[in-house]
Amino acid sequence: MPESRQKIIVFATSFLDSPVRNHPDAGRAREILENAAAEYGLDVEYRCDRNPADPLEPSELRDAVVVIADLERYQRDLLETVGSANGGTLRLIARYGIGYNNVDTTATGRNGVIVTNTPGASAPPTAEWAVAMMMAVSGRCVLQHQRAAAGQKKSGASRLDLYGGTLGIVGTGTIGRRVVDLLSGYGMRVIAYDPYPDTDWAESRAVEYTDLDSLCETSDFISLHAAGASRIIGEEQLQRMGDATVLVNCARGPMVDNRAAWTAVKEGRLYGYALDEIWEDPDLSLEGLNVLVSPHVGSDTDHGKLKMQTMSAEAVAQFLAGETPANIVTA
Repeated sequence: MPESRQKIIVFATSFLDSPVRNHPDAGRAREILENAAAEYGLDVEYRCDRNPADPLEPSELRDAVVVIADLERYQRDLLETVGSANGGTLRLIARYGIGYNNVDTTATGRNGVIVTNTPGASAPPTAEWAVAMMMAVSGRCVLQHQRAAAGQKKSGASRLDLYGGTLGIVGTGTIGRRVVDLLSGYGMRVIAYDPYPDTDWAESRAVEYTDLDSLCETSDFISLHAAGASRIIGEEQLQRMGDATVLVNCARGPMVDNRAAWTAVKEGRLYGYALDEIWEDPDLSLEGLNVLVSPHVGSDTDHGKLKMQTMSAEAVAQFLAGETPANIVTA
């Protein structure tokens, strides 16, 4: 029986997606990846249809030197089994996206695995989606559509005015800043919370940094763009928000206590909530509520996907060539 060859595995669900519009970079990432694989004698396996929610088994990574990772979890026990420092083959996890909290980075280096990501690739489309969701919830768009489609007249609260309101940004990295720029024509007062404030940027955009409690108390619209996946908005913060406040979470689902946010909307203590994640509380019906969810599509545009495809493929090619790949998050 012939000996199996080492390989690159692509788990990123949209790596093979074609752009909606013709684009000169279409197919470039696949070309980069397959040329590098051929040069260094590796196979490429595309497993883009794998459900990232399913636990990874060591057998799925047999002979894998590199993976282009989606949101599947790389936990310590897995890394100890497949990492190159322990007799395994895995040496690089090229994360397809900016977040890497699905990788136990405390266990990667000691097990011979490097992790990279694609910072900035998804910033423009994610910022656009955050603004779109903010407007949709402010206008109760889904509820308005449902009533009109059923031949019914308007019912419930009026739409909120964005113009002249107070915008609160939690996390002033690339995406948070783009949201501020996108809404710059709406005459909004902008306040922000970030443990590492950039005062020069804030001064250039007339943004006022404040603490999280004050932001929750005074913002009409709150958009979350913090790094990581730690809980930021819980019951205490929701209690500080007003009944005409809109909360938007296009960062990570765990940043908000979603059950508490659902309750606040249902009880009329929060105007609406938007979440760019699959709703994982089936016992909490969204029927008739101003709660808008989407299946993690913030970066799901031609620009976002092509950039993530290319950046992750380039990191793989650099690594295989013996170079230091760009955007290492842990060694």
